[in-house]
Amino acid sequence: GIVRQSMPAEAPSRSTLKLAEAIEVFLDKSEQTRLLRTGMTAVDLGAAPGGWSWQMVRRGIRVTAVDNGPMKGVLANHPLVEHLMQDGFKFAPRKAVDWLICDMVEKPAKVAELIGNWFASGWCKHAIFNLKLPMKQRVSALDSALGGIRTRLNMEGISYRMTAKQLYHDREEITVFLTKTKSR
Repeated sequence: GIVRQSMPAEAPSRSTLKLAEAIEVFLDKSEQTRLLRTGMTAVDLGAAPGGWSWQMVRRGIRVTAVDNGPMKGVLANHPLVEHLMQDGFKFAPRKAVDWLICDMVEKPAKVAELIGNWFASGWCKHAIFNLKLPMKQRVSALDSALGGIRTRLNMEGISYRMTAKQLYHDREEITVFLTKTKSR
């Protein structure tokens, strides 16, 4: 039952397979239709070279790609992509977006805190992000990161659904889907 993806020729990097797989695993067909619609907006933190942004753009979603590195291929000048050469940890959107996607190489606790801040600030409704796990103490790093998100969202009174899984295209990381739900 492993969802295997084939590499699209026009995608700028193999990381596109990770987000494609996450969408298939975490969202059923009805949710994909409802939550990934043309005209929606997304922020991709740690975007370069653009594999995750490409997955959103191919669905008609406008992406603000935040990374100090360059976007490659079709995304370098794509009309649905605004590339900002900034630090993803310091970026704040001018207005709320539908999606936050994030595949940054950073400690899981730091990424978890960032995601918690985005949800607590009301900057996004849904997120898919990766937590890169250290060689030692992977379970404790994961528990701490996810626990930090839960604590922050519970403290803010935010209702949510969070699912985490190691996917086929992941390496030493866990992919997480987080979405706001109706009030408790």
